[in-house]
Amino acid sequence: MFGLLFKMDGFDLTKYQEEGKDKEKVRAIFGKILSGKEGYKIVEEKRMEIKRCTECNWALEGGEKFCPECGTKCGN
Repeated sequence: MFGLLFKMDGFDLTKYQEEGKDKEKVRAIFGKILSGKEGYKIVEEKRMEIKRCTECNWALEGGEKFCPECGTKCGN
């Protein structure tokens, strides 16, 4: 949903998604837009990329040299 808001009307706000000096300002603006109230804190969800084995698709925790399920060598 927010991906569409970030690029509407020629304004590209994706540069404010990362940490920076204007991030809190943009979050406050979106909080006011979403709630209609001043001071509303939005909940920001960041997606984590889950590493998986290339052979069996087992979810890896990170740092493994071999897949614990099938034994395939994991590339780092």
